[in-house]
Amino acid sequence: MNKHTRFIIRALPLTAIMVAASLYVTTRFGIGIDPQKNTCLDWRVFIIDKDNTSVERDGIYAFKSTQMEPHFRNGTIIIKYVRGVTGDRVTVNPTQVSINGKAQGQGLLLADKLGMPPSRYVRDEIVPADKYWFMGTSSDSFDSRYWGYVGQSDVIGKAYPIW
Repeated sequence: MNKHTRFIIRALPLTAIMVAASLYVTTRFGIGIDPQKNTCLDWRVFIIDKDNTSVERDGIYAFKSTQMEPHFRNGTIIIKYVRGVTGDRVTVNPTQVSINGKAQGQGLLLADKLGMPPSRYVRDEIVPADKYWFMGTSSDSFDSRYWGYVGQSDVIGKAYPIW
């Protein structure tokens, strides 16, 4: 056996391990980037753990957008805080958003920009089964107060801010 053949035979196990590890990491994790000029969270770059879809209140999660056209194409990855979970009471009025009586943000500051009267978004309701109420941290965040709930099937995974 020549020197090159021996090297290849010794390198094969390490190469296989590296390929398997790369496949695992790229299958399990993704990167989310917020390209907007005005971000609705305090970070722009996130690692998304696609295996962790067990949603908990106040966690940051990535999900596929629906019901957000023409502002976001269906399927766009959105990252926000989960503020309401199944069974929570959501109250939205022109000045405040509250979940179970606890203030979560200012009211409906985007209604005029969206060309709708604030009354269109006013609600007092219970979060349905397998649905979540998502919000950003900025007062002008385009979030559940404007497009409603996100279903469990649209959750991609837990998002971890990195920058």
